[in-house]
Amino acid sequence: MIDPRHVGRRYGPYRYVVGLEEIRDFAVTVAGGVPGRVFAVAPSEAPHPFFVDEPAARGSRHGTVIAPPTFCVRFAIQPFTQACADPVLGIDLLKVLHGEQTFRYGEVIHPGDVLETTGEITDLRQKAGMDFLTVKTTTTNQHGRLVVEGTWVAVVRP
Repeated sequence: MIDPRHVGRRYGPYRYVVGLEEIRDFAVTVAGGVPGRVFAVAPSEAPHPFFVDEPAARGSRHGTVIAPPTFCVRFAIQPFTQACADPVLGIDLLKVLHGEQTFRYGEVIHPGDVLETTGEITDLRQKAGMDFLTVKTTTTNQHGRLVVEGTWVAVVRP
């Protein structure tokens, strides 16, 4: 069992600078395509133009390309993965299953944003002989505004 004294253990801050091509590639991938400049494959469903098309996005209320909501996984997961791999917790990574994740969104993400993510273990419990590790993460942008809060749960098999 993971020692419950680790509740409150913190990870981060982790810095992430958002790139335009990263947003585009993510949007194309999520839509079922293969991103790239050479061997690209068009997605089966076109991504929203605000995620990939600069002229279309300029005409939006955001004024520029924005990231799809699930783009946050690229950076907000880092404290969670660090907790799972933290040698102090003694978790065997081969026994880790993804339990769940939830997000509460704030500001939209733009190319050039500088994001900072921190995380904290908020719960450790055992159920049916398995450990459940919960990490809450908070990401803010360069203006100190909330971008996303995440709750991540790992299930550790015996």
